[in-house]
Amino acid sequence: MRAEWKRRTLIRQTALLAVSALTLRGVGVLFQRVLAGRIGAEGMGILQLVLTVGGFAGTLASSGVRVAALQLVSAAWGRGDRPGVSAAVGGCLRYGFCVSAAVGFGLILLAGPLAARLLLEPRTVPALRMMGLLLPLSMLSAVLHSSFTACGRVRELVGVELIERAVTICGTLCLLRPVRDLSAVCAVVVSGSGLGAGVSFCLLWRRFRRTAVKPDRLLGAEVVRLCVPLALNDDLRAGLSAVEQFLIPWGLERHGSRHAALAAYGRISGMVFPLLWFPGELIFSLSEVLVSEMARLQARGEAERLRALVKKSLLTVSGFALGVFTLLYTLGDGLGRVIFGSAAVGRELRLFAPLVLFLYLDAIVDGLQKGLGQQLYLVRYNSLTNVIDVAGLWSTVPRFGLWGYLGTYCVSHLVNLFLSLRRLLIVTEKPHGRQIDRSSRPR
Repeated sequence: MRAEWKRRTLIRQTALLAVSALTLRGVGVLFQRVLAGRIGAEGMGILQLVLTVGGFAGTLASSGVRVAALQLVSAAWGRGDRPGVSAAVGGCLRYGFCVSAAVGFGLILLAGPLAARLLLEPRTVPALRMMGLLLPLSMLSAVLHSSFTACGRVRELVGVELIERAVTICGTLCLLRPVRDLSAVCAVVVSGSGLGAGVSFCLLWRRFRRTAVKPDRLLGAEVVRLCVPLALNDDLRAGLSAVEQFLIPWGLERHGSRHAALAAYGRISGMVFPLLWFPGELIFSLSEVLVSEMARLQARGEAERLRALVKKSLLTVSGFALGVFTLLYTLGDGLGRVIFGSAAVGRELRLFAPLVLFLYLDAIVDGLQKGLGQQLYLVRYNSLTNVIDVAGLWSTVPRFGLWGYLGTYCVSHLVNLFLSLRRLLIVTEKPHGRQIDRSSRPR
């Protein structure tokens, strides 16, 4: 009876997160259409370069604290330790604020050199500085988001996320009205995102304070010890990923012209991939819930339930990915024309559609591994993937263009999927549930 109740709770939480994520992603795609109509494909390419720098800065600022919050809060919540939950949340918030403030300050100082020497676009300086200023707000909101997920407070999260996205889009659109030049557009997009994060943090913090119990101790060393391997993985992968993103327009430029390269990069990053990942929000929602669920099952030594959950997750996601690929390949041309008014977007969407067959599966495998505390192995596999990406993009894109990009992406991510899936099966098939990688469990 208890197992059935747990199963239904997991399904309800995943469904709520999925509906919210799909709604938010759909609104985001429509927002991308508005931006594309305002600044064109080349402007979208420049904006994506700005967001690439912001993504790397955000990863440096998080230093693994979001996943750490999921694991620490899940473990305390599973033991019924309410003071431990408060201690975990407080420790992660302090750690996240200190690191994100330092990274944000560095981004503000380095905005000029980054824009001039890396992005080759001085007009991006205001956006980069705005990112640095708002970085701590985004990080604090992300920590509370993970904490609410770990405690199963998904309904509250859904409402807050909807409010956050509404504030972000409405605020951005209002600020965009008098704006015409690309520099201001980039800064406004970043400001709107920061405004939404600020509202999200205030709402989540208010709800957390209502139910929080005074912690019996302060978590410091535990948070740092758990965050360090996560940070090594995330920071290295984000750095290599940023290099990959810069190599794409660089390689396409060598294959053609700078204008055409930025336009192609804008279509791929700002239009094709948002459509490609739109159904994948279901996978991300399931993965986020499974991190905390796997941590709880591992902490209790319930090996049989853990193995059954892994098997069911893999089979479900594989079938879902096959269905999404079929739809995207069949309807790709129409989606590109209807949503973005571009036949080129439709052709490229069909070209990249086969990626979902293994990208979605890789996403759920990573989530399951994080729930089992396999961060050190993720560091190795993700680092290898990014090295393959960088080497492949450097050598193939200037010569083969988009085909070089597609081939490199497929090879690197298939290697990552094989290694991650192999490790997951090794860990979960150990004969004694209480021996499942206990050494990597958060203390």
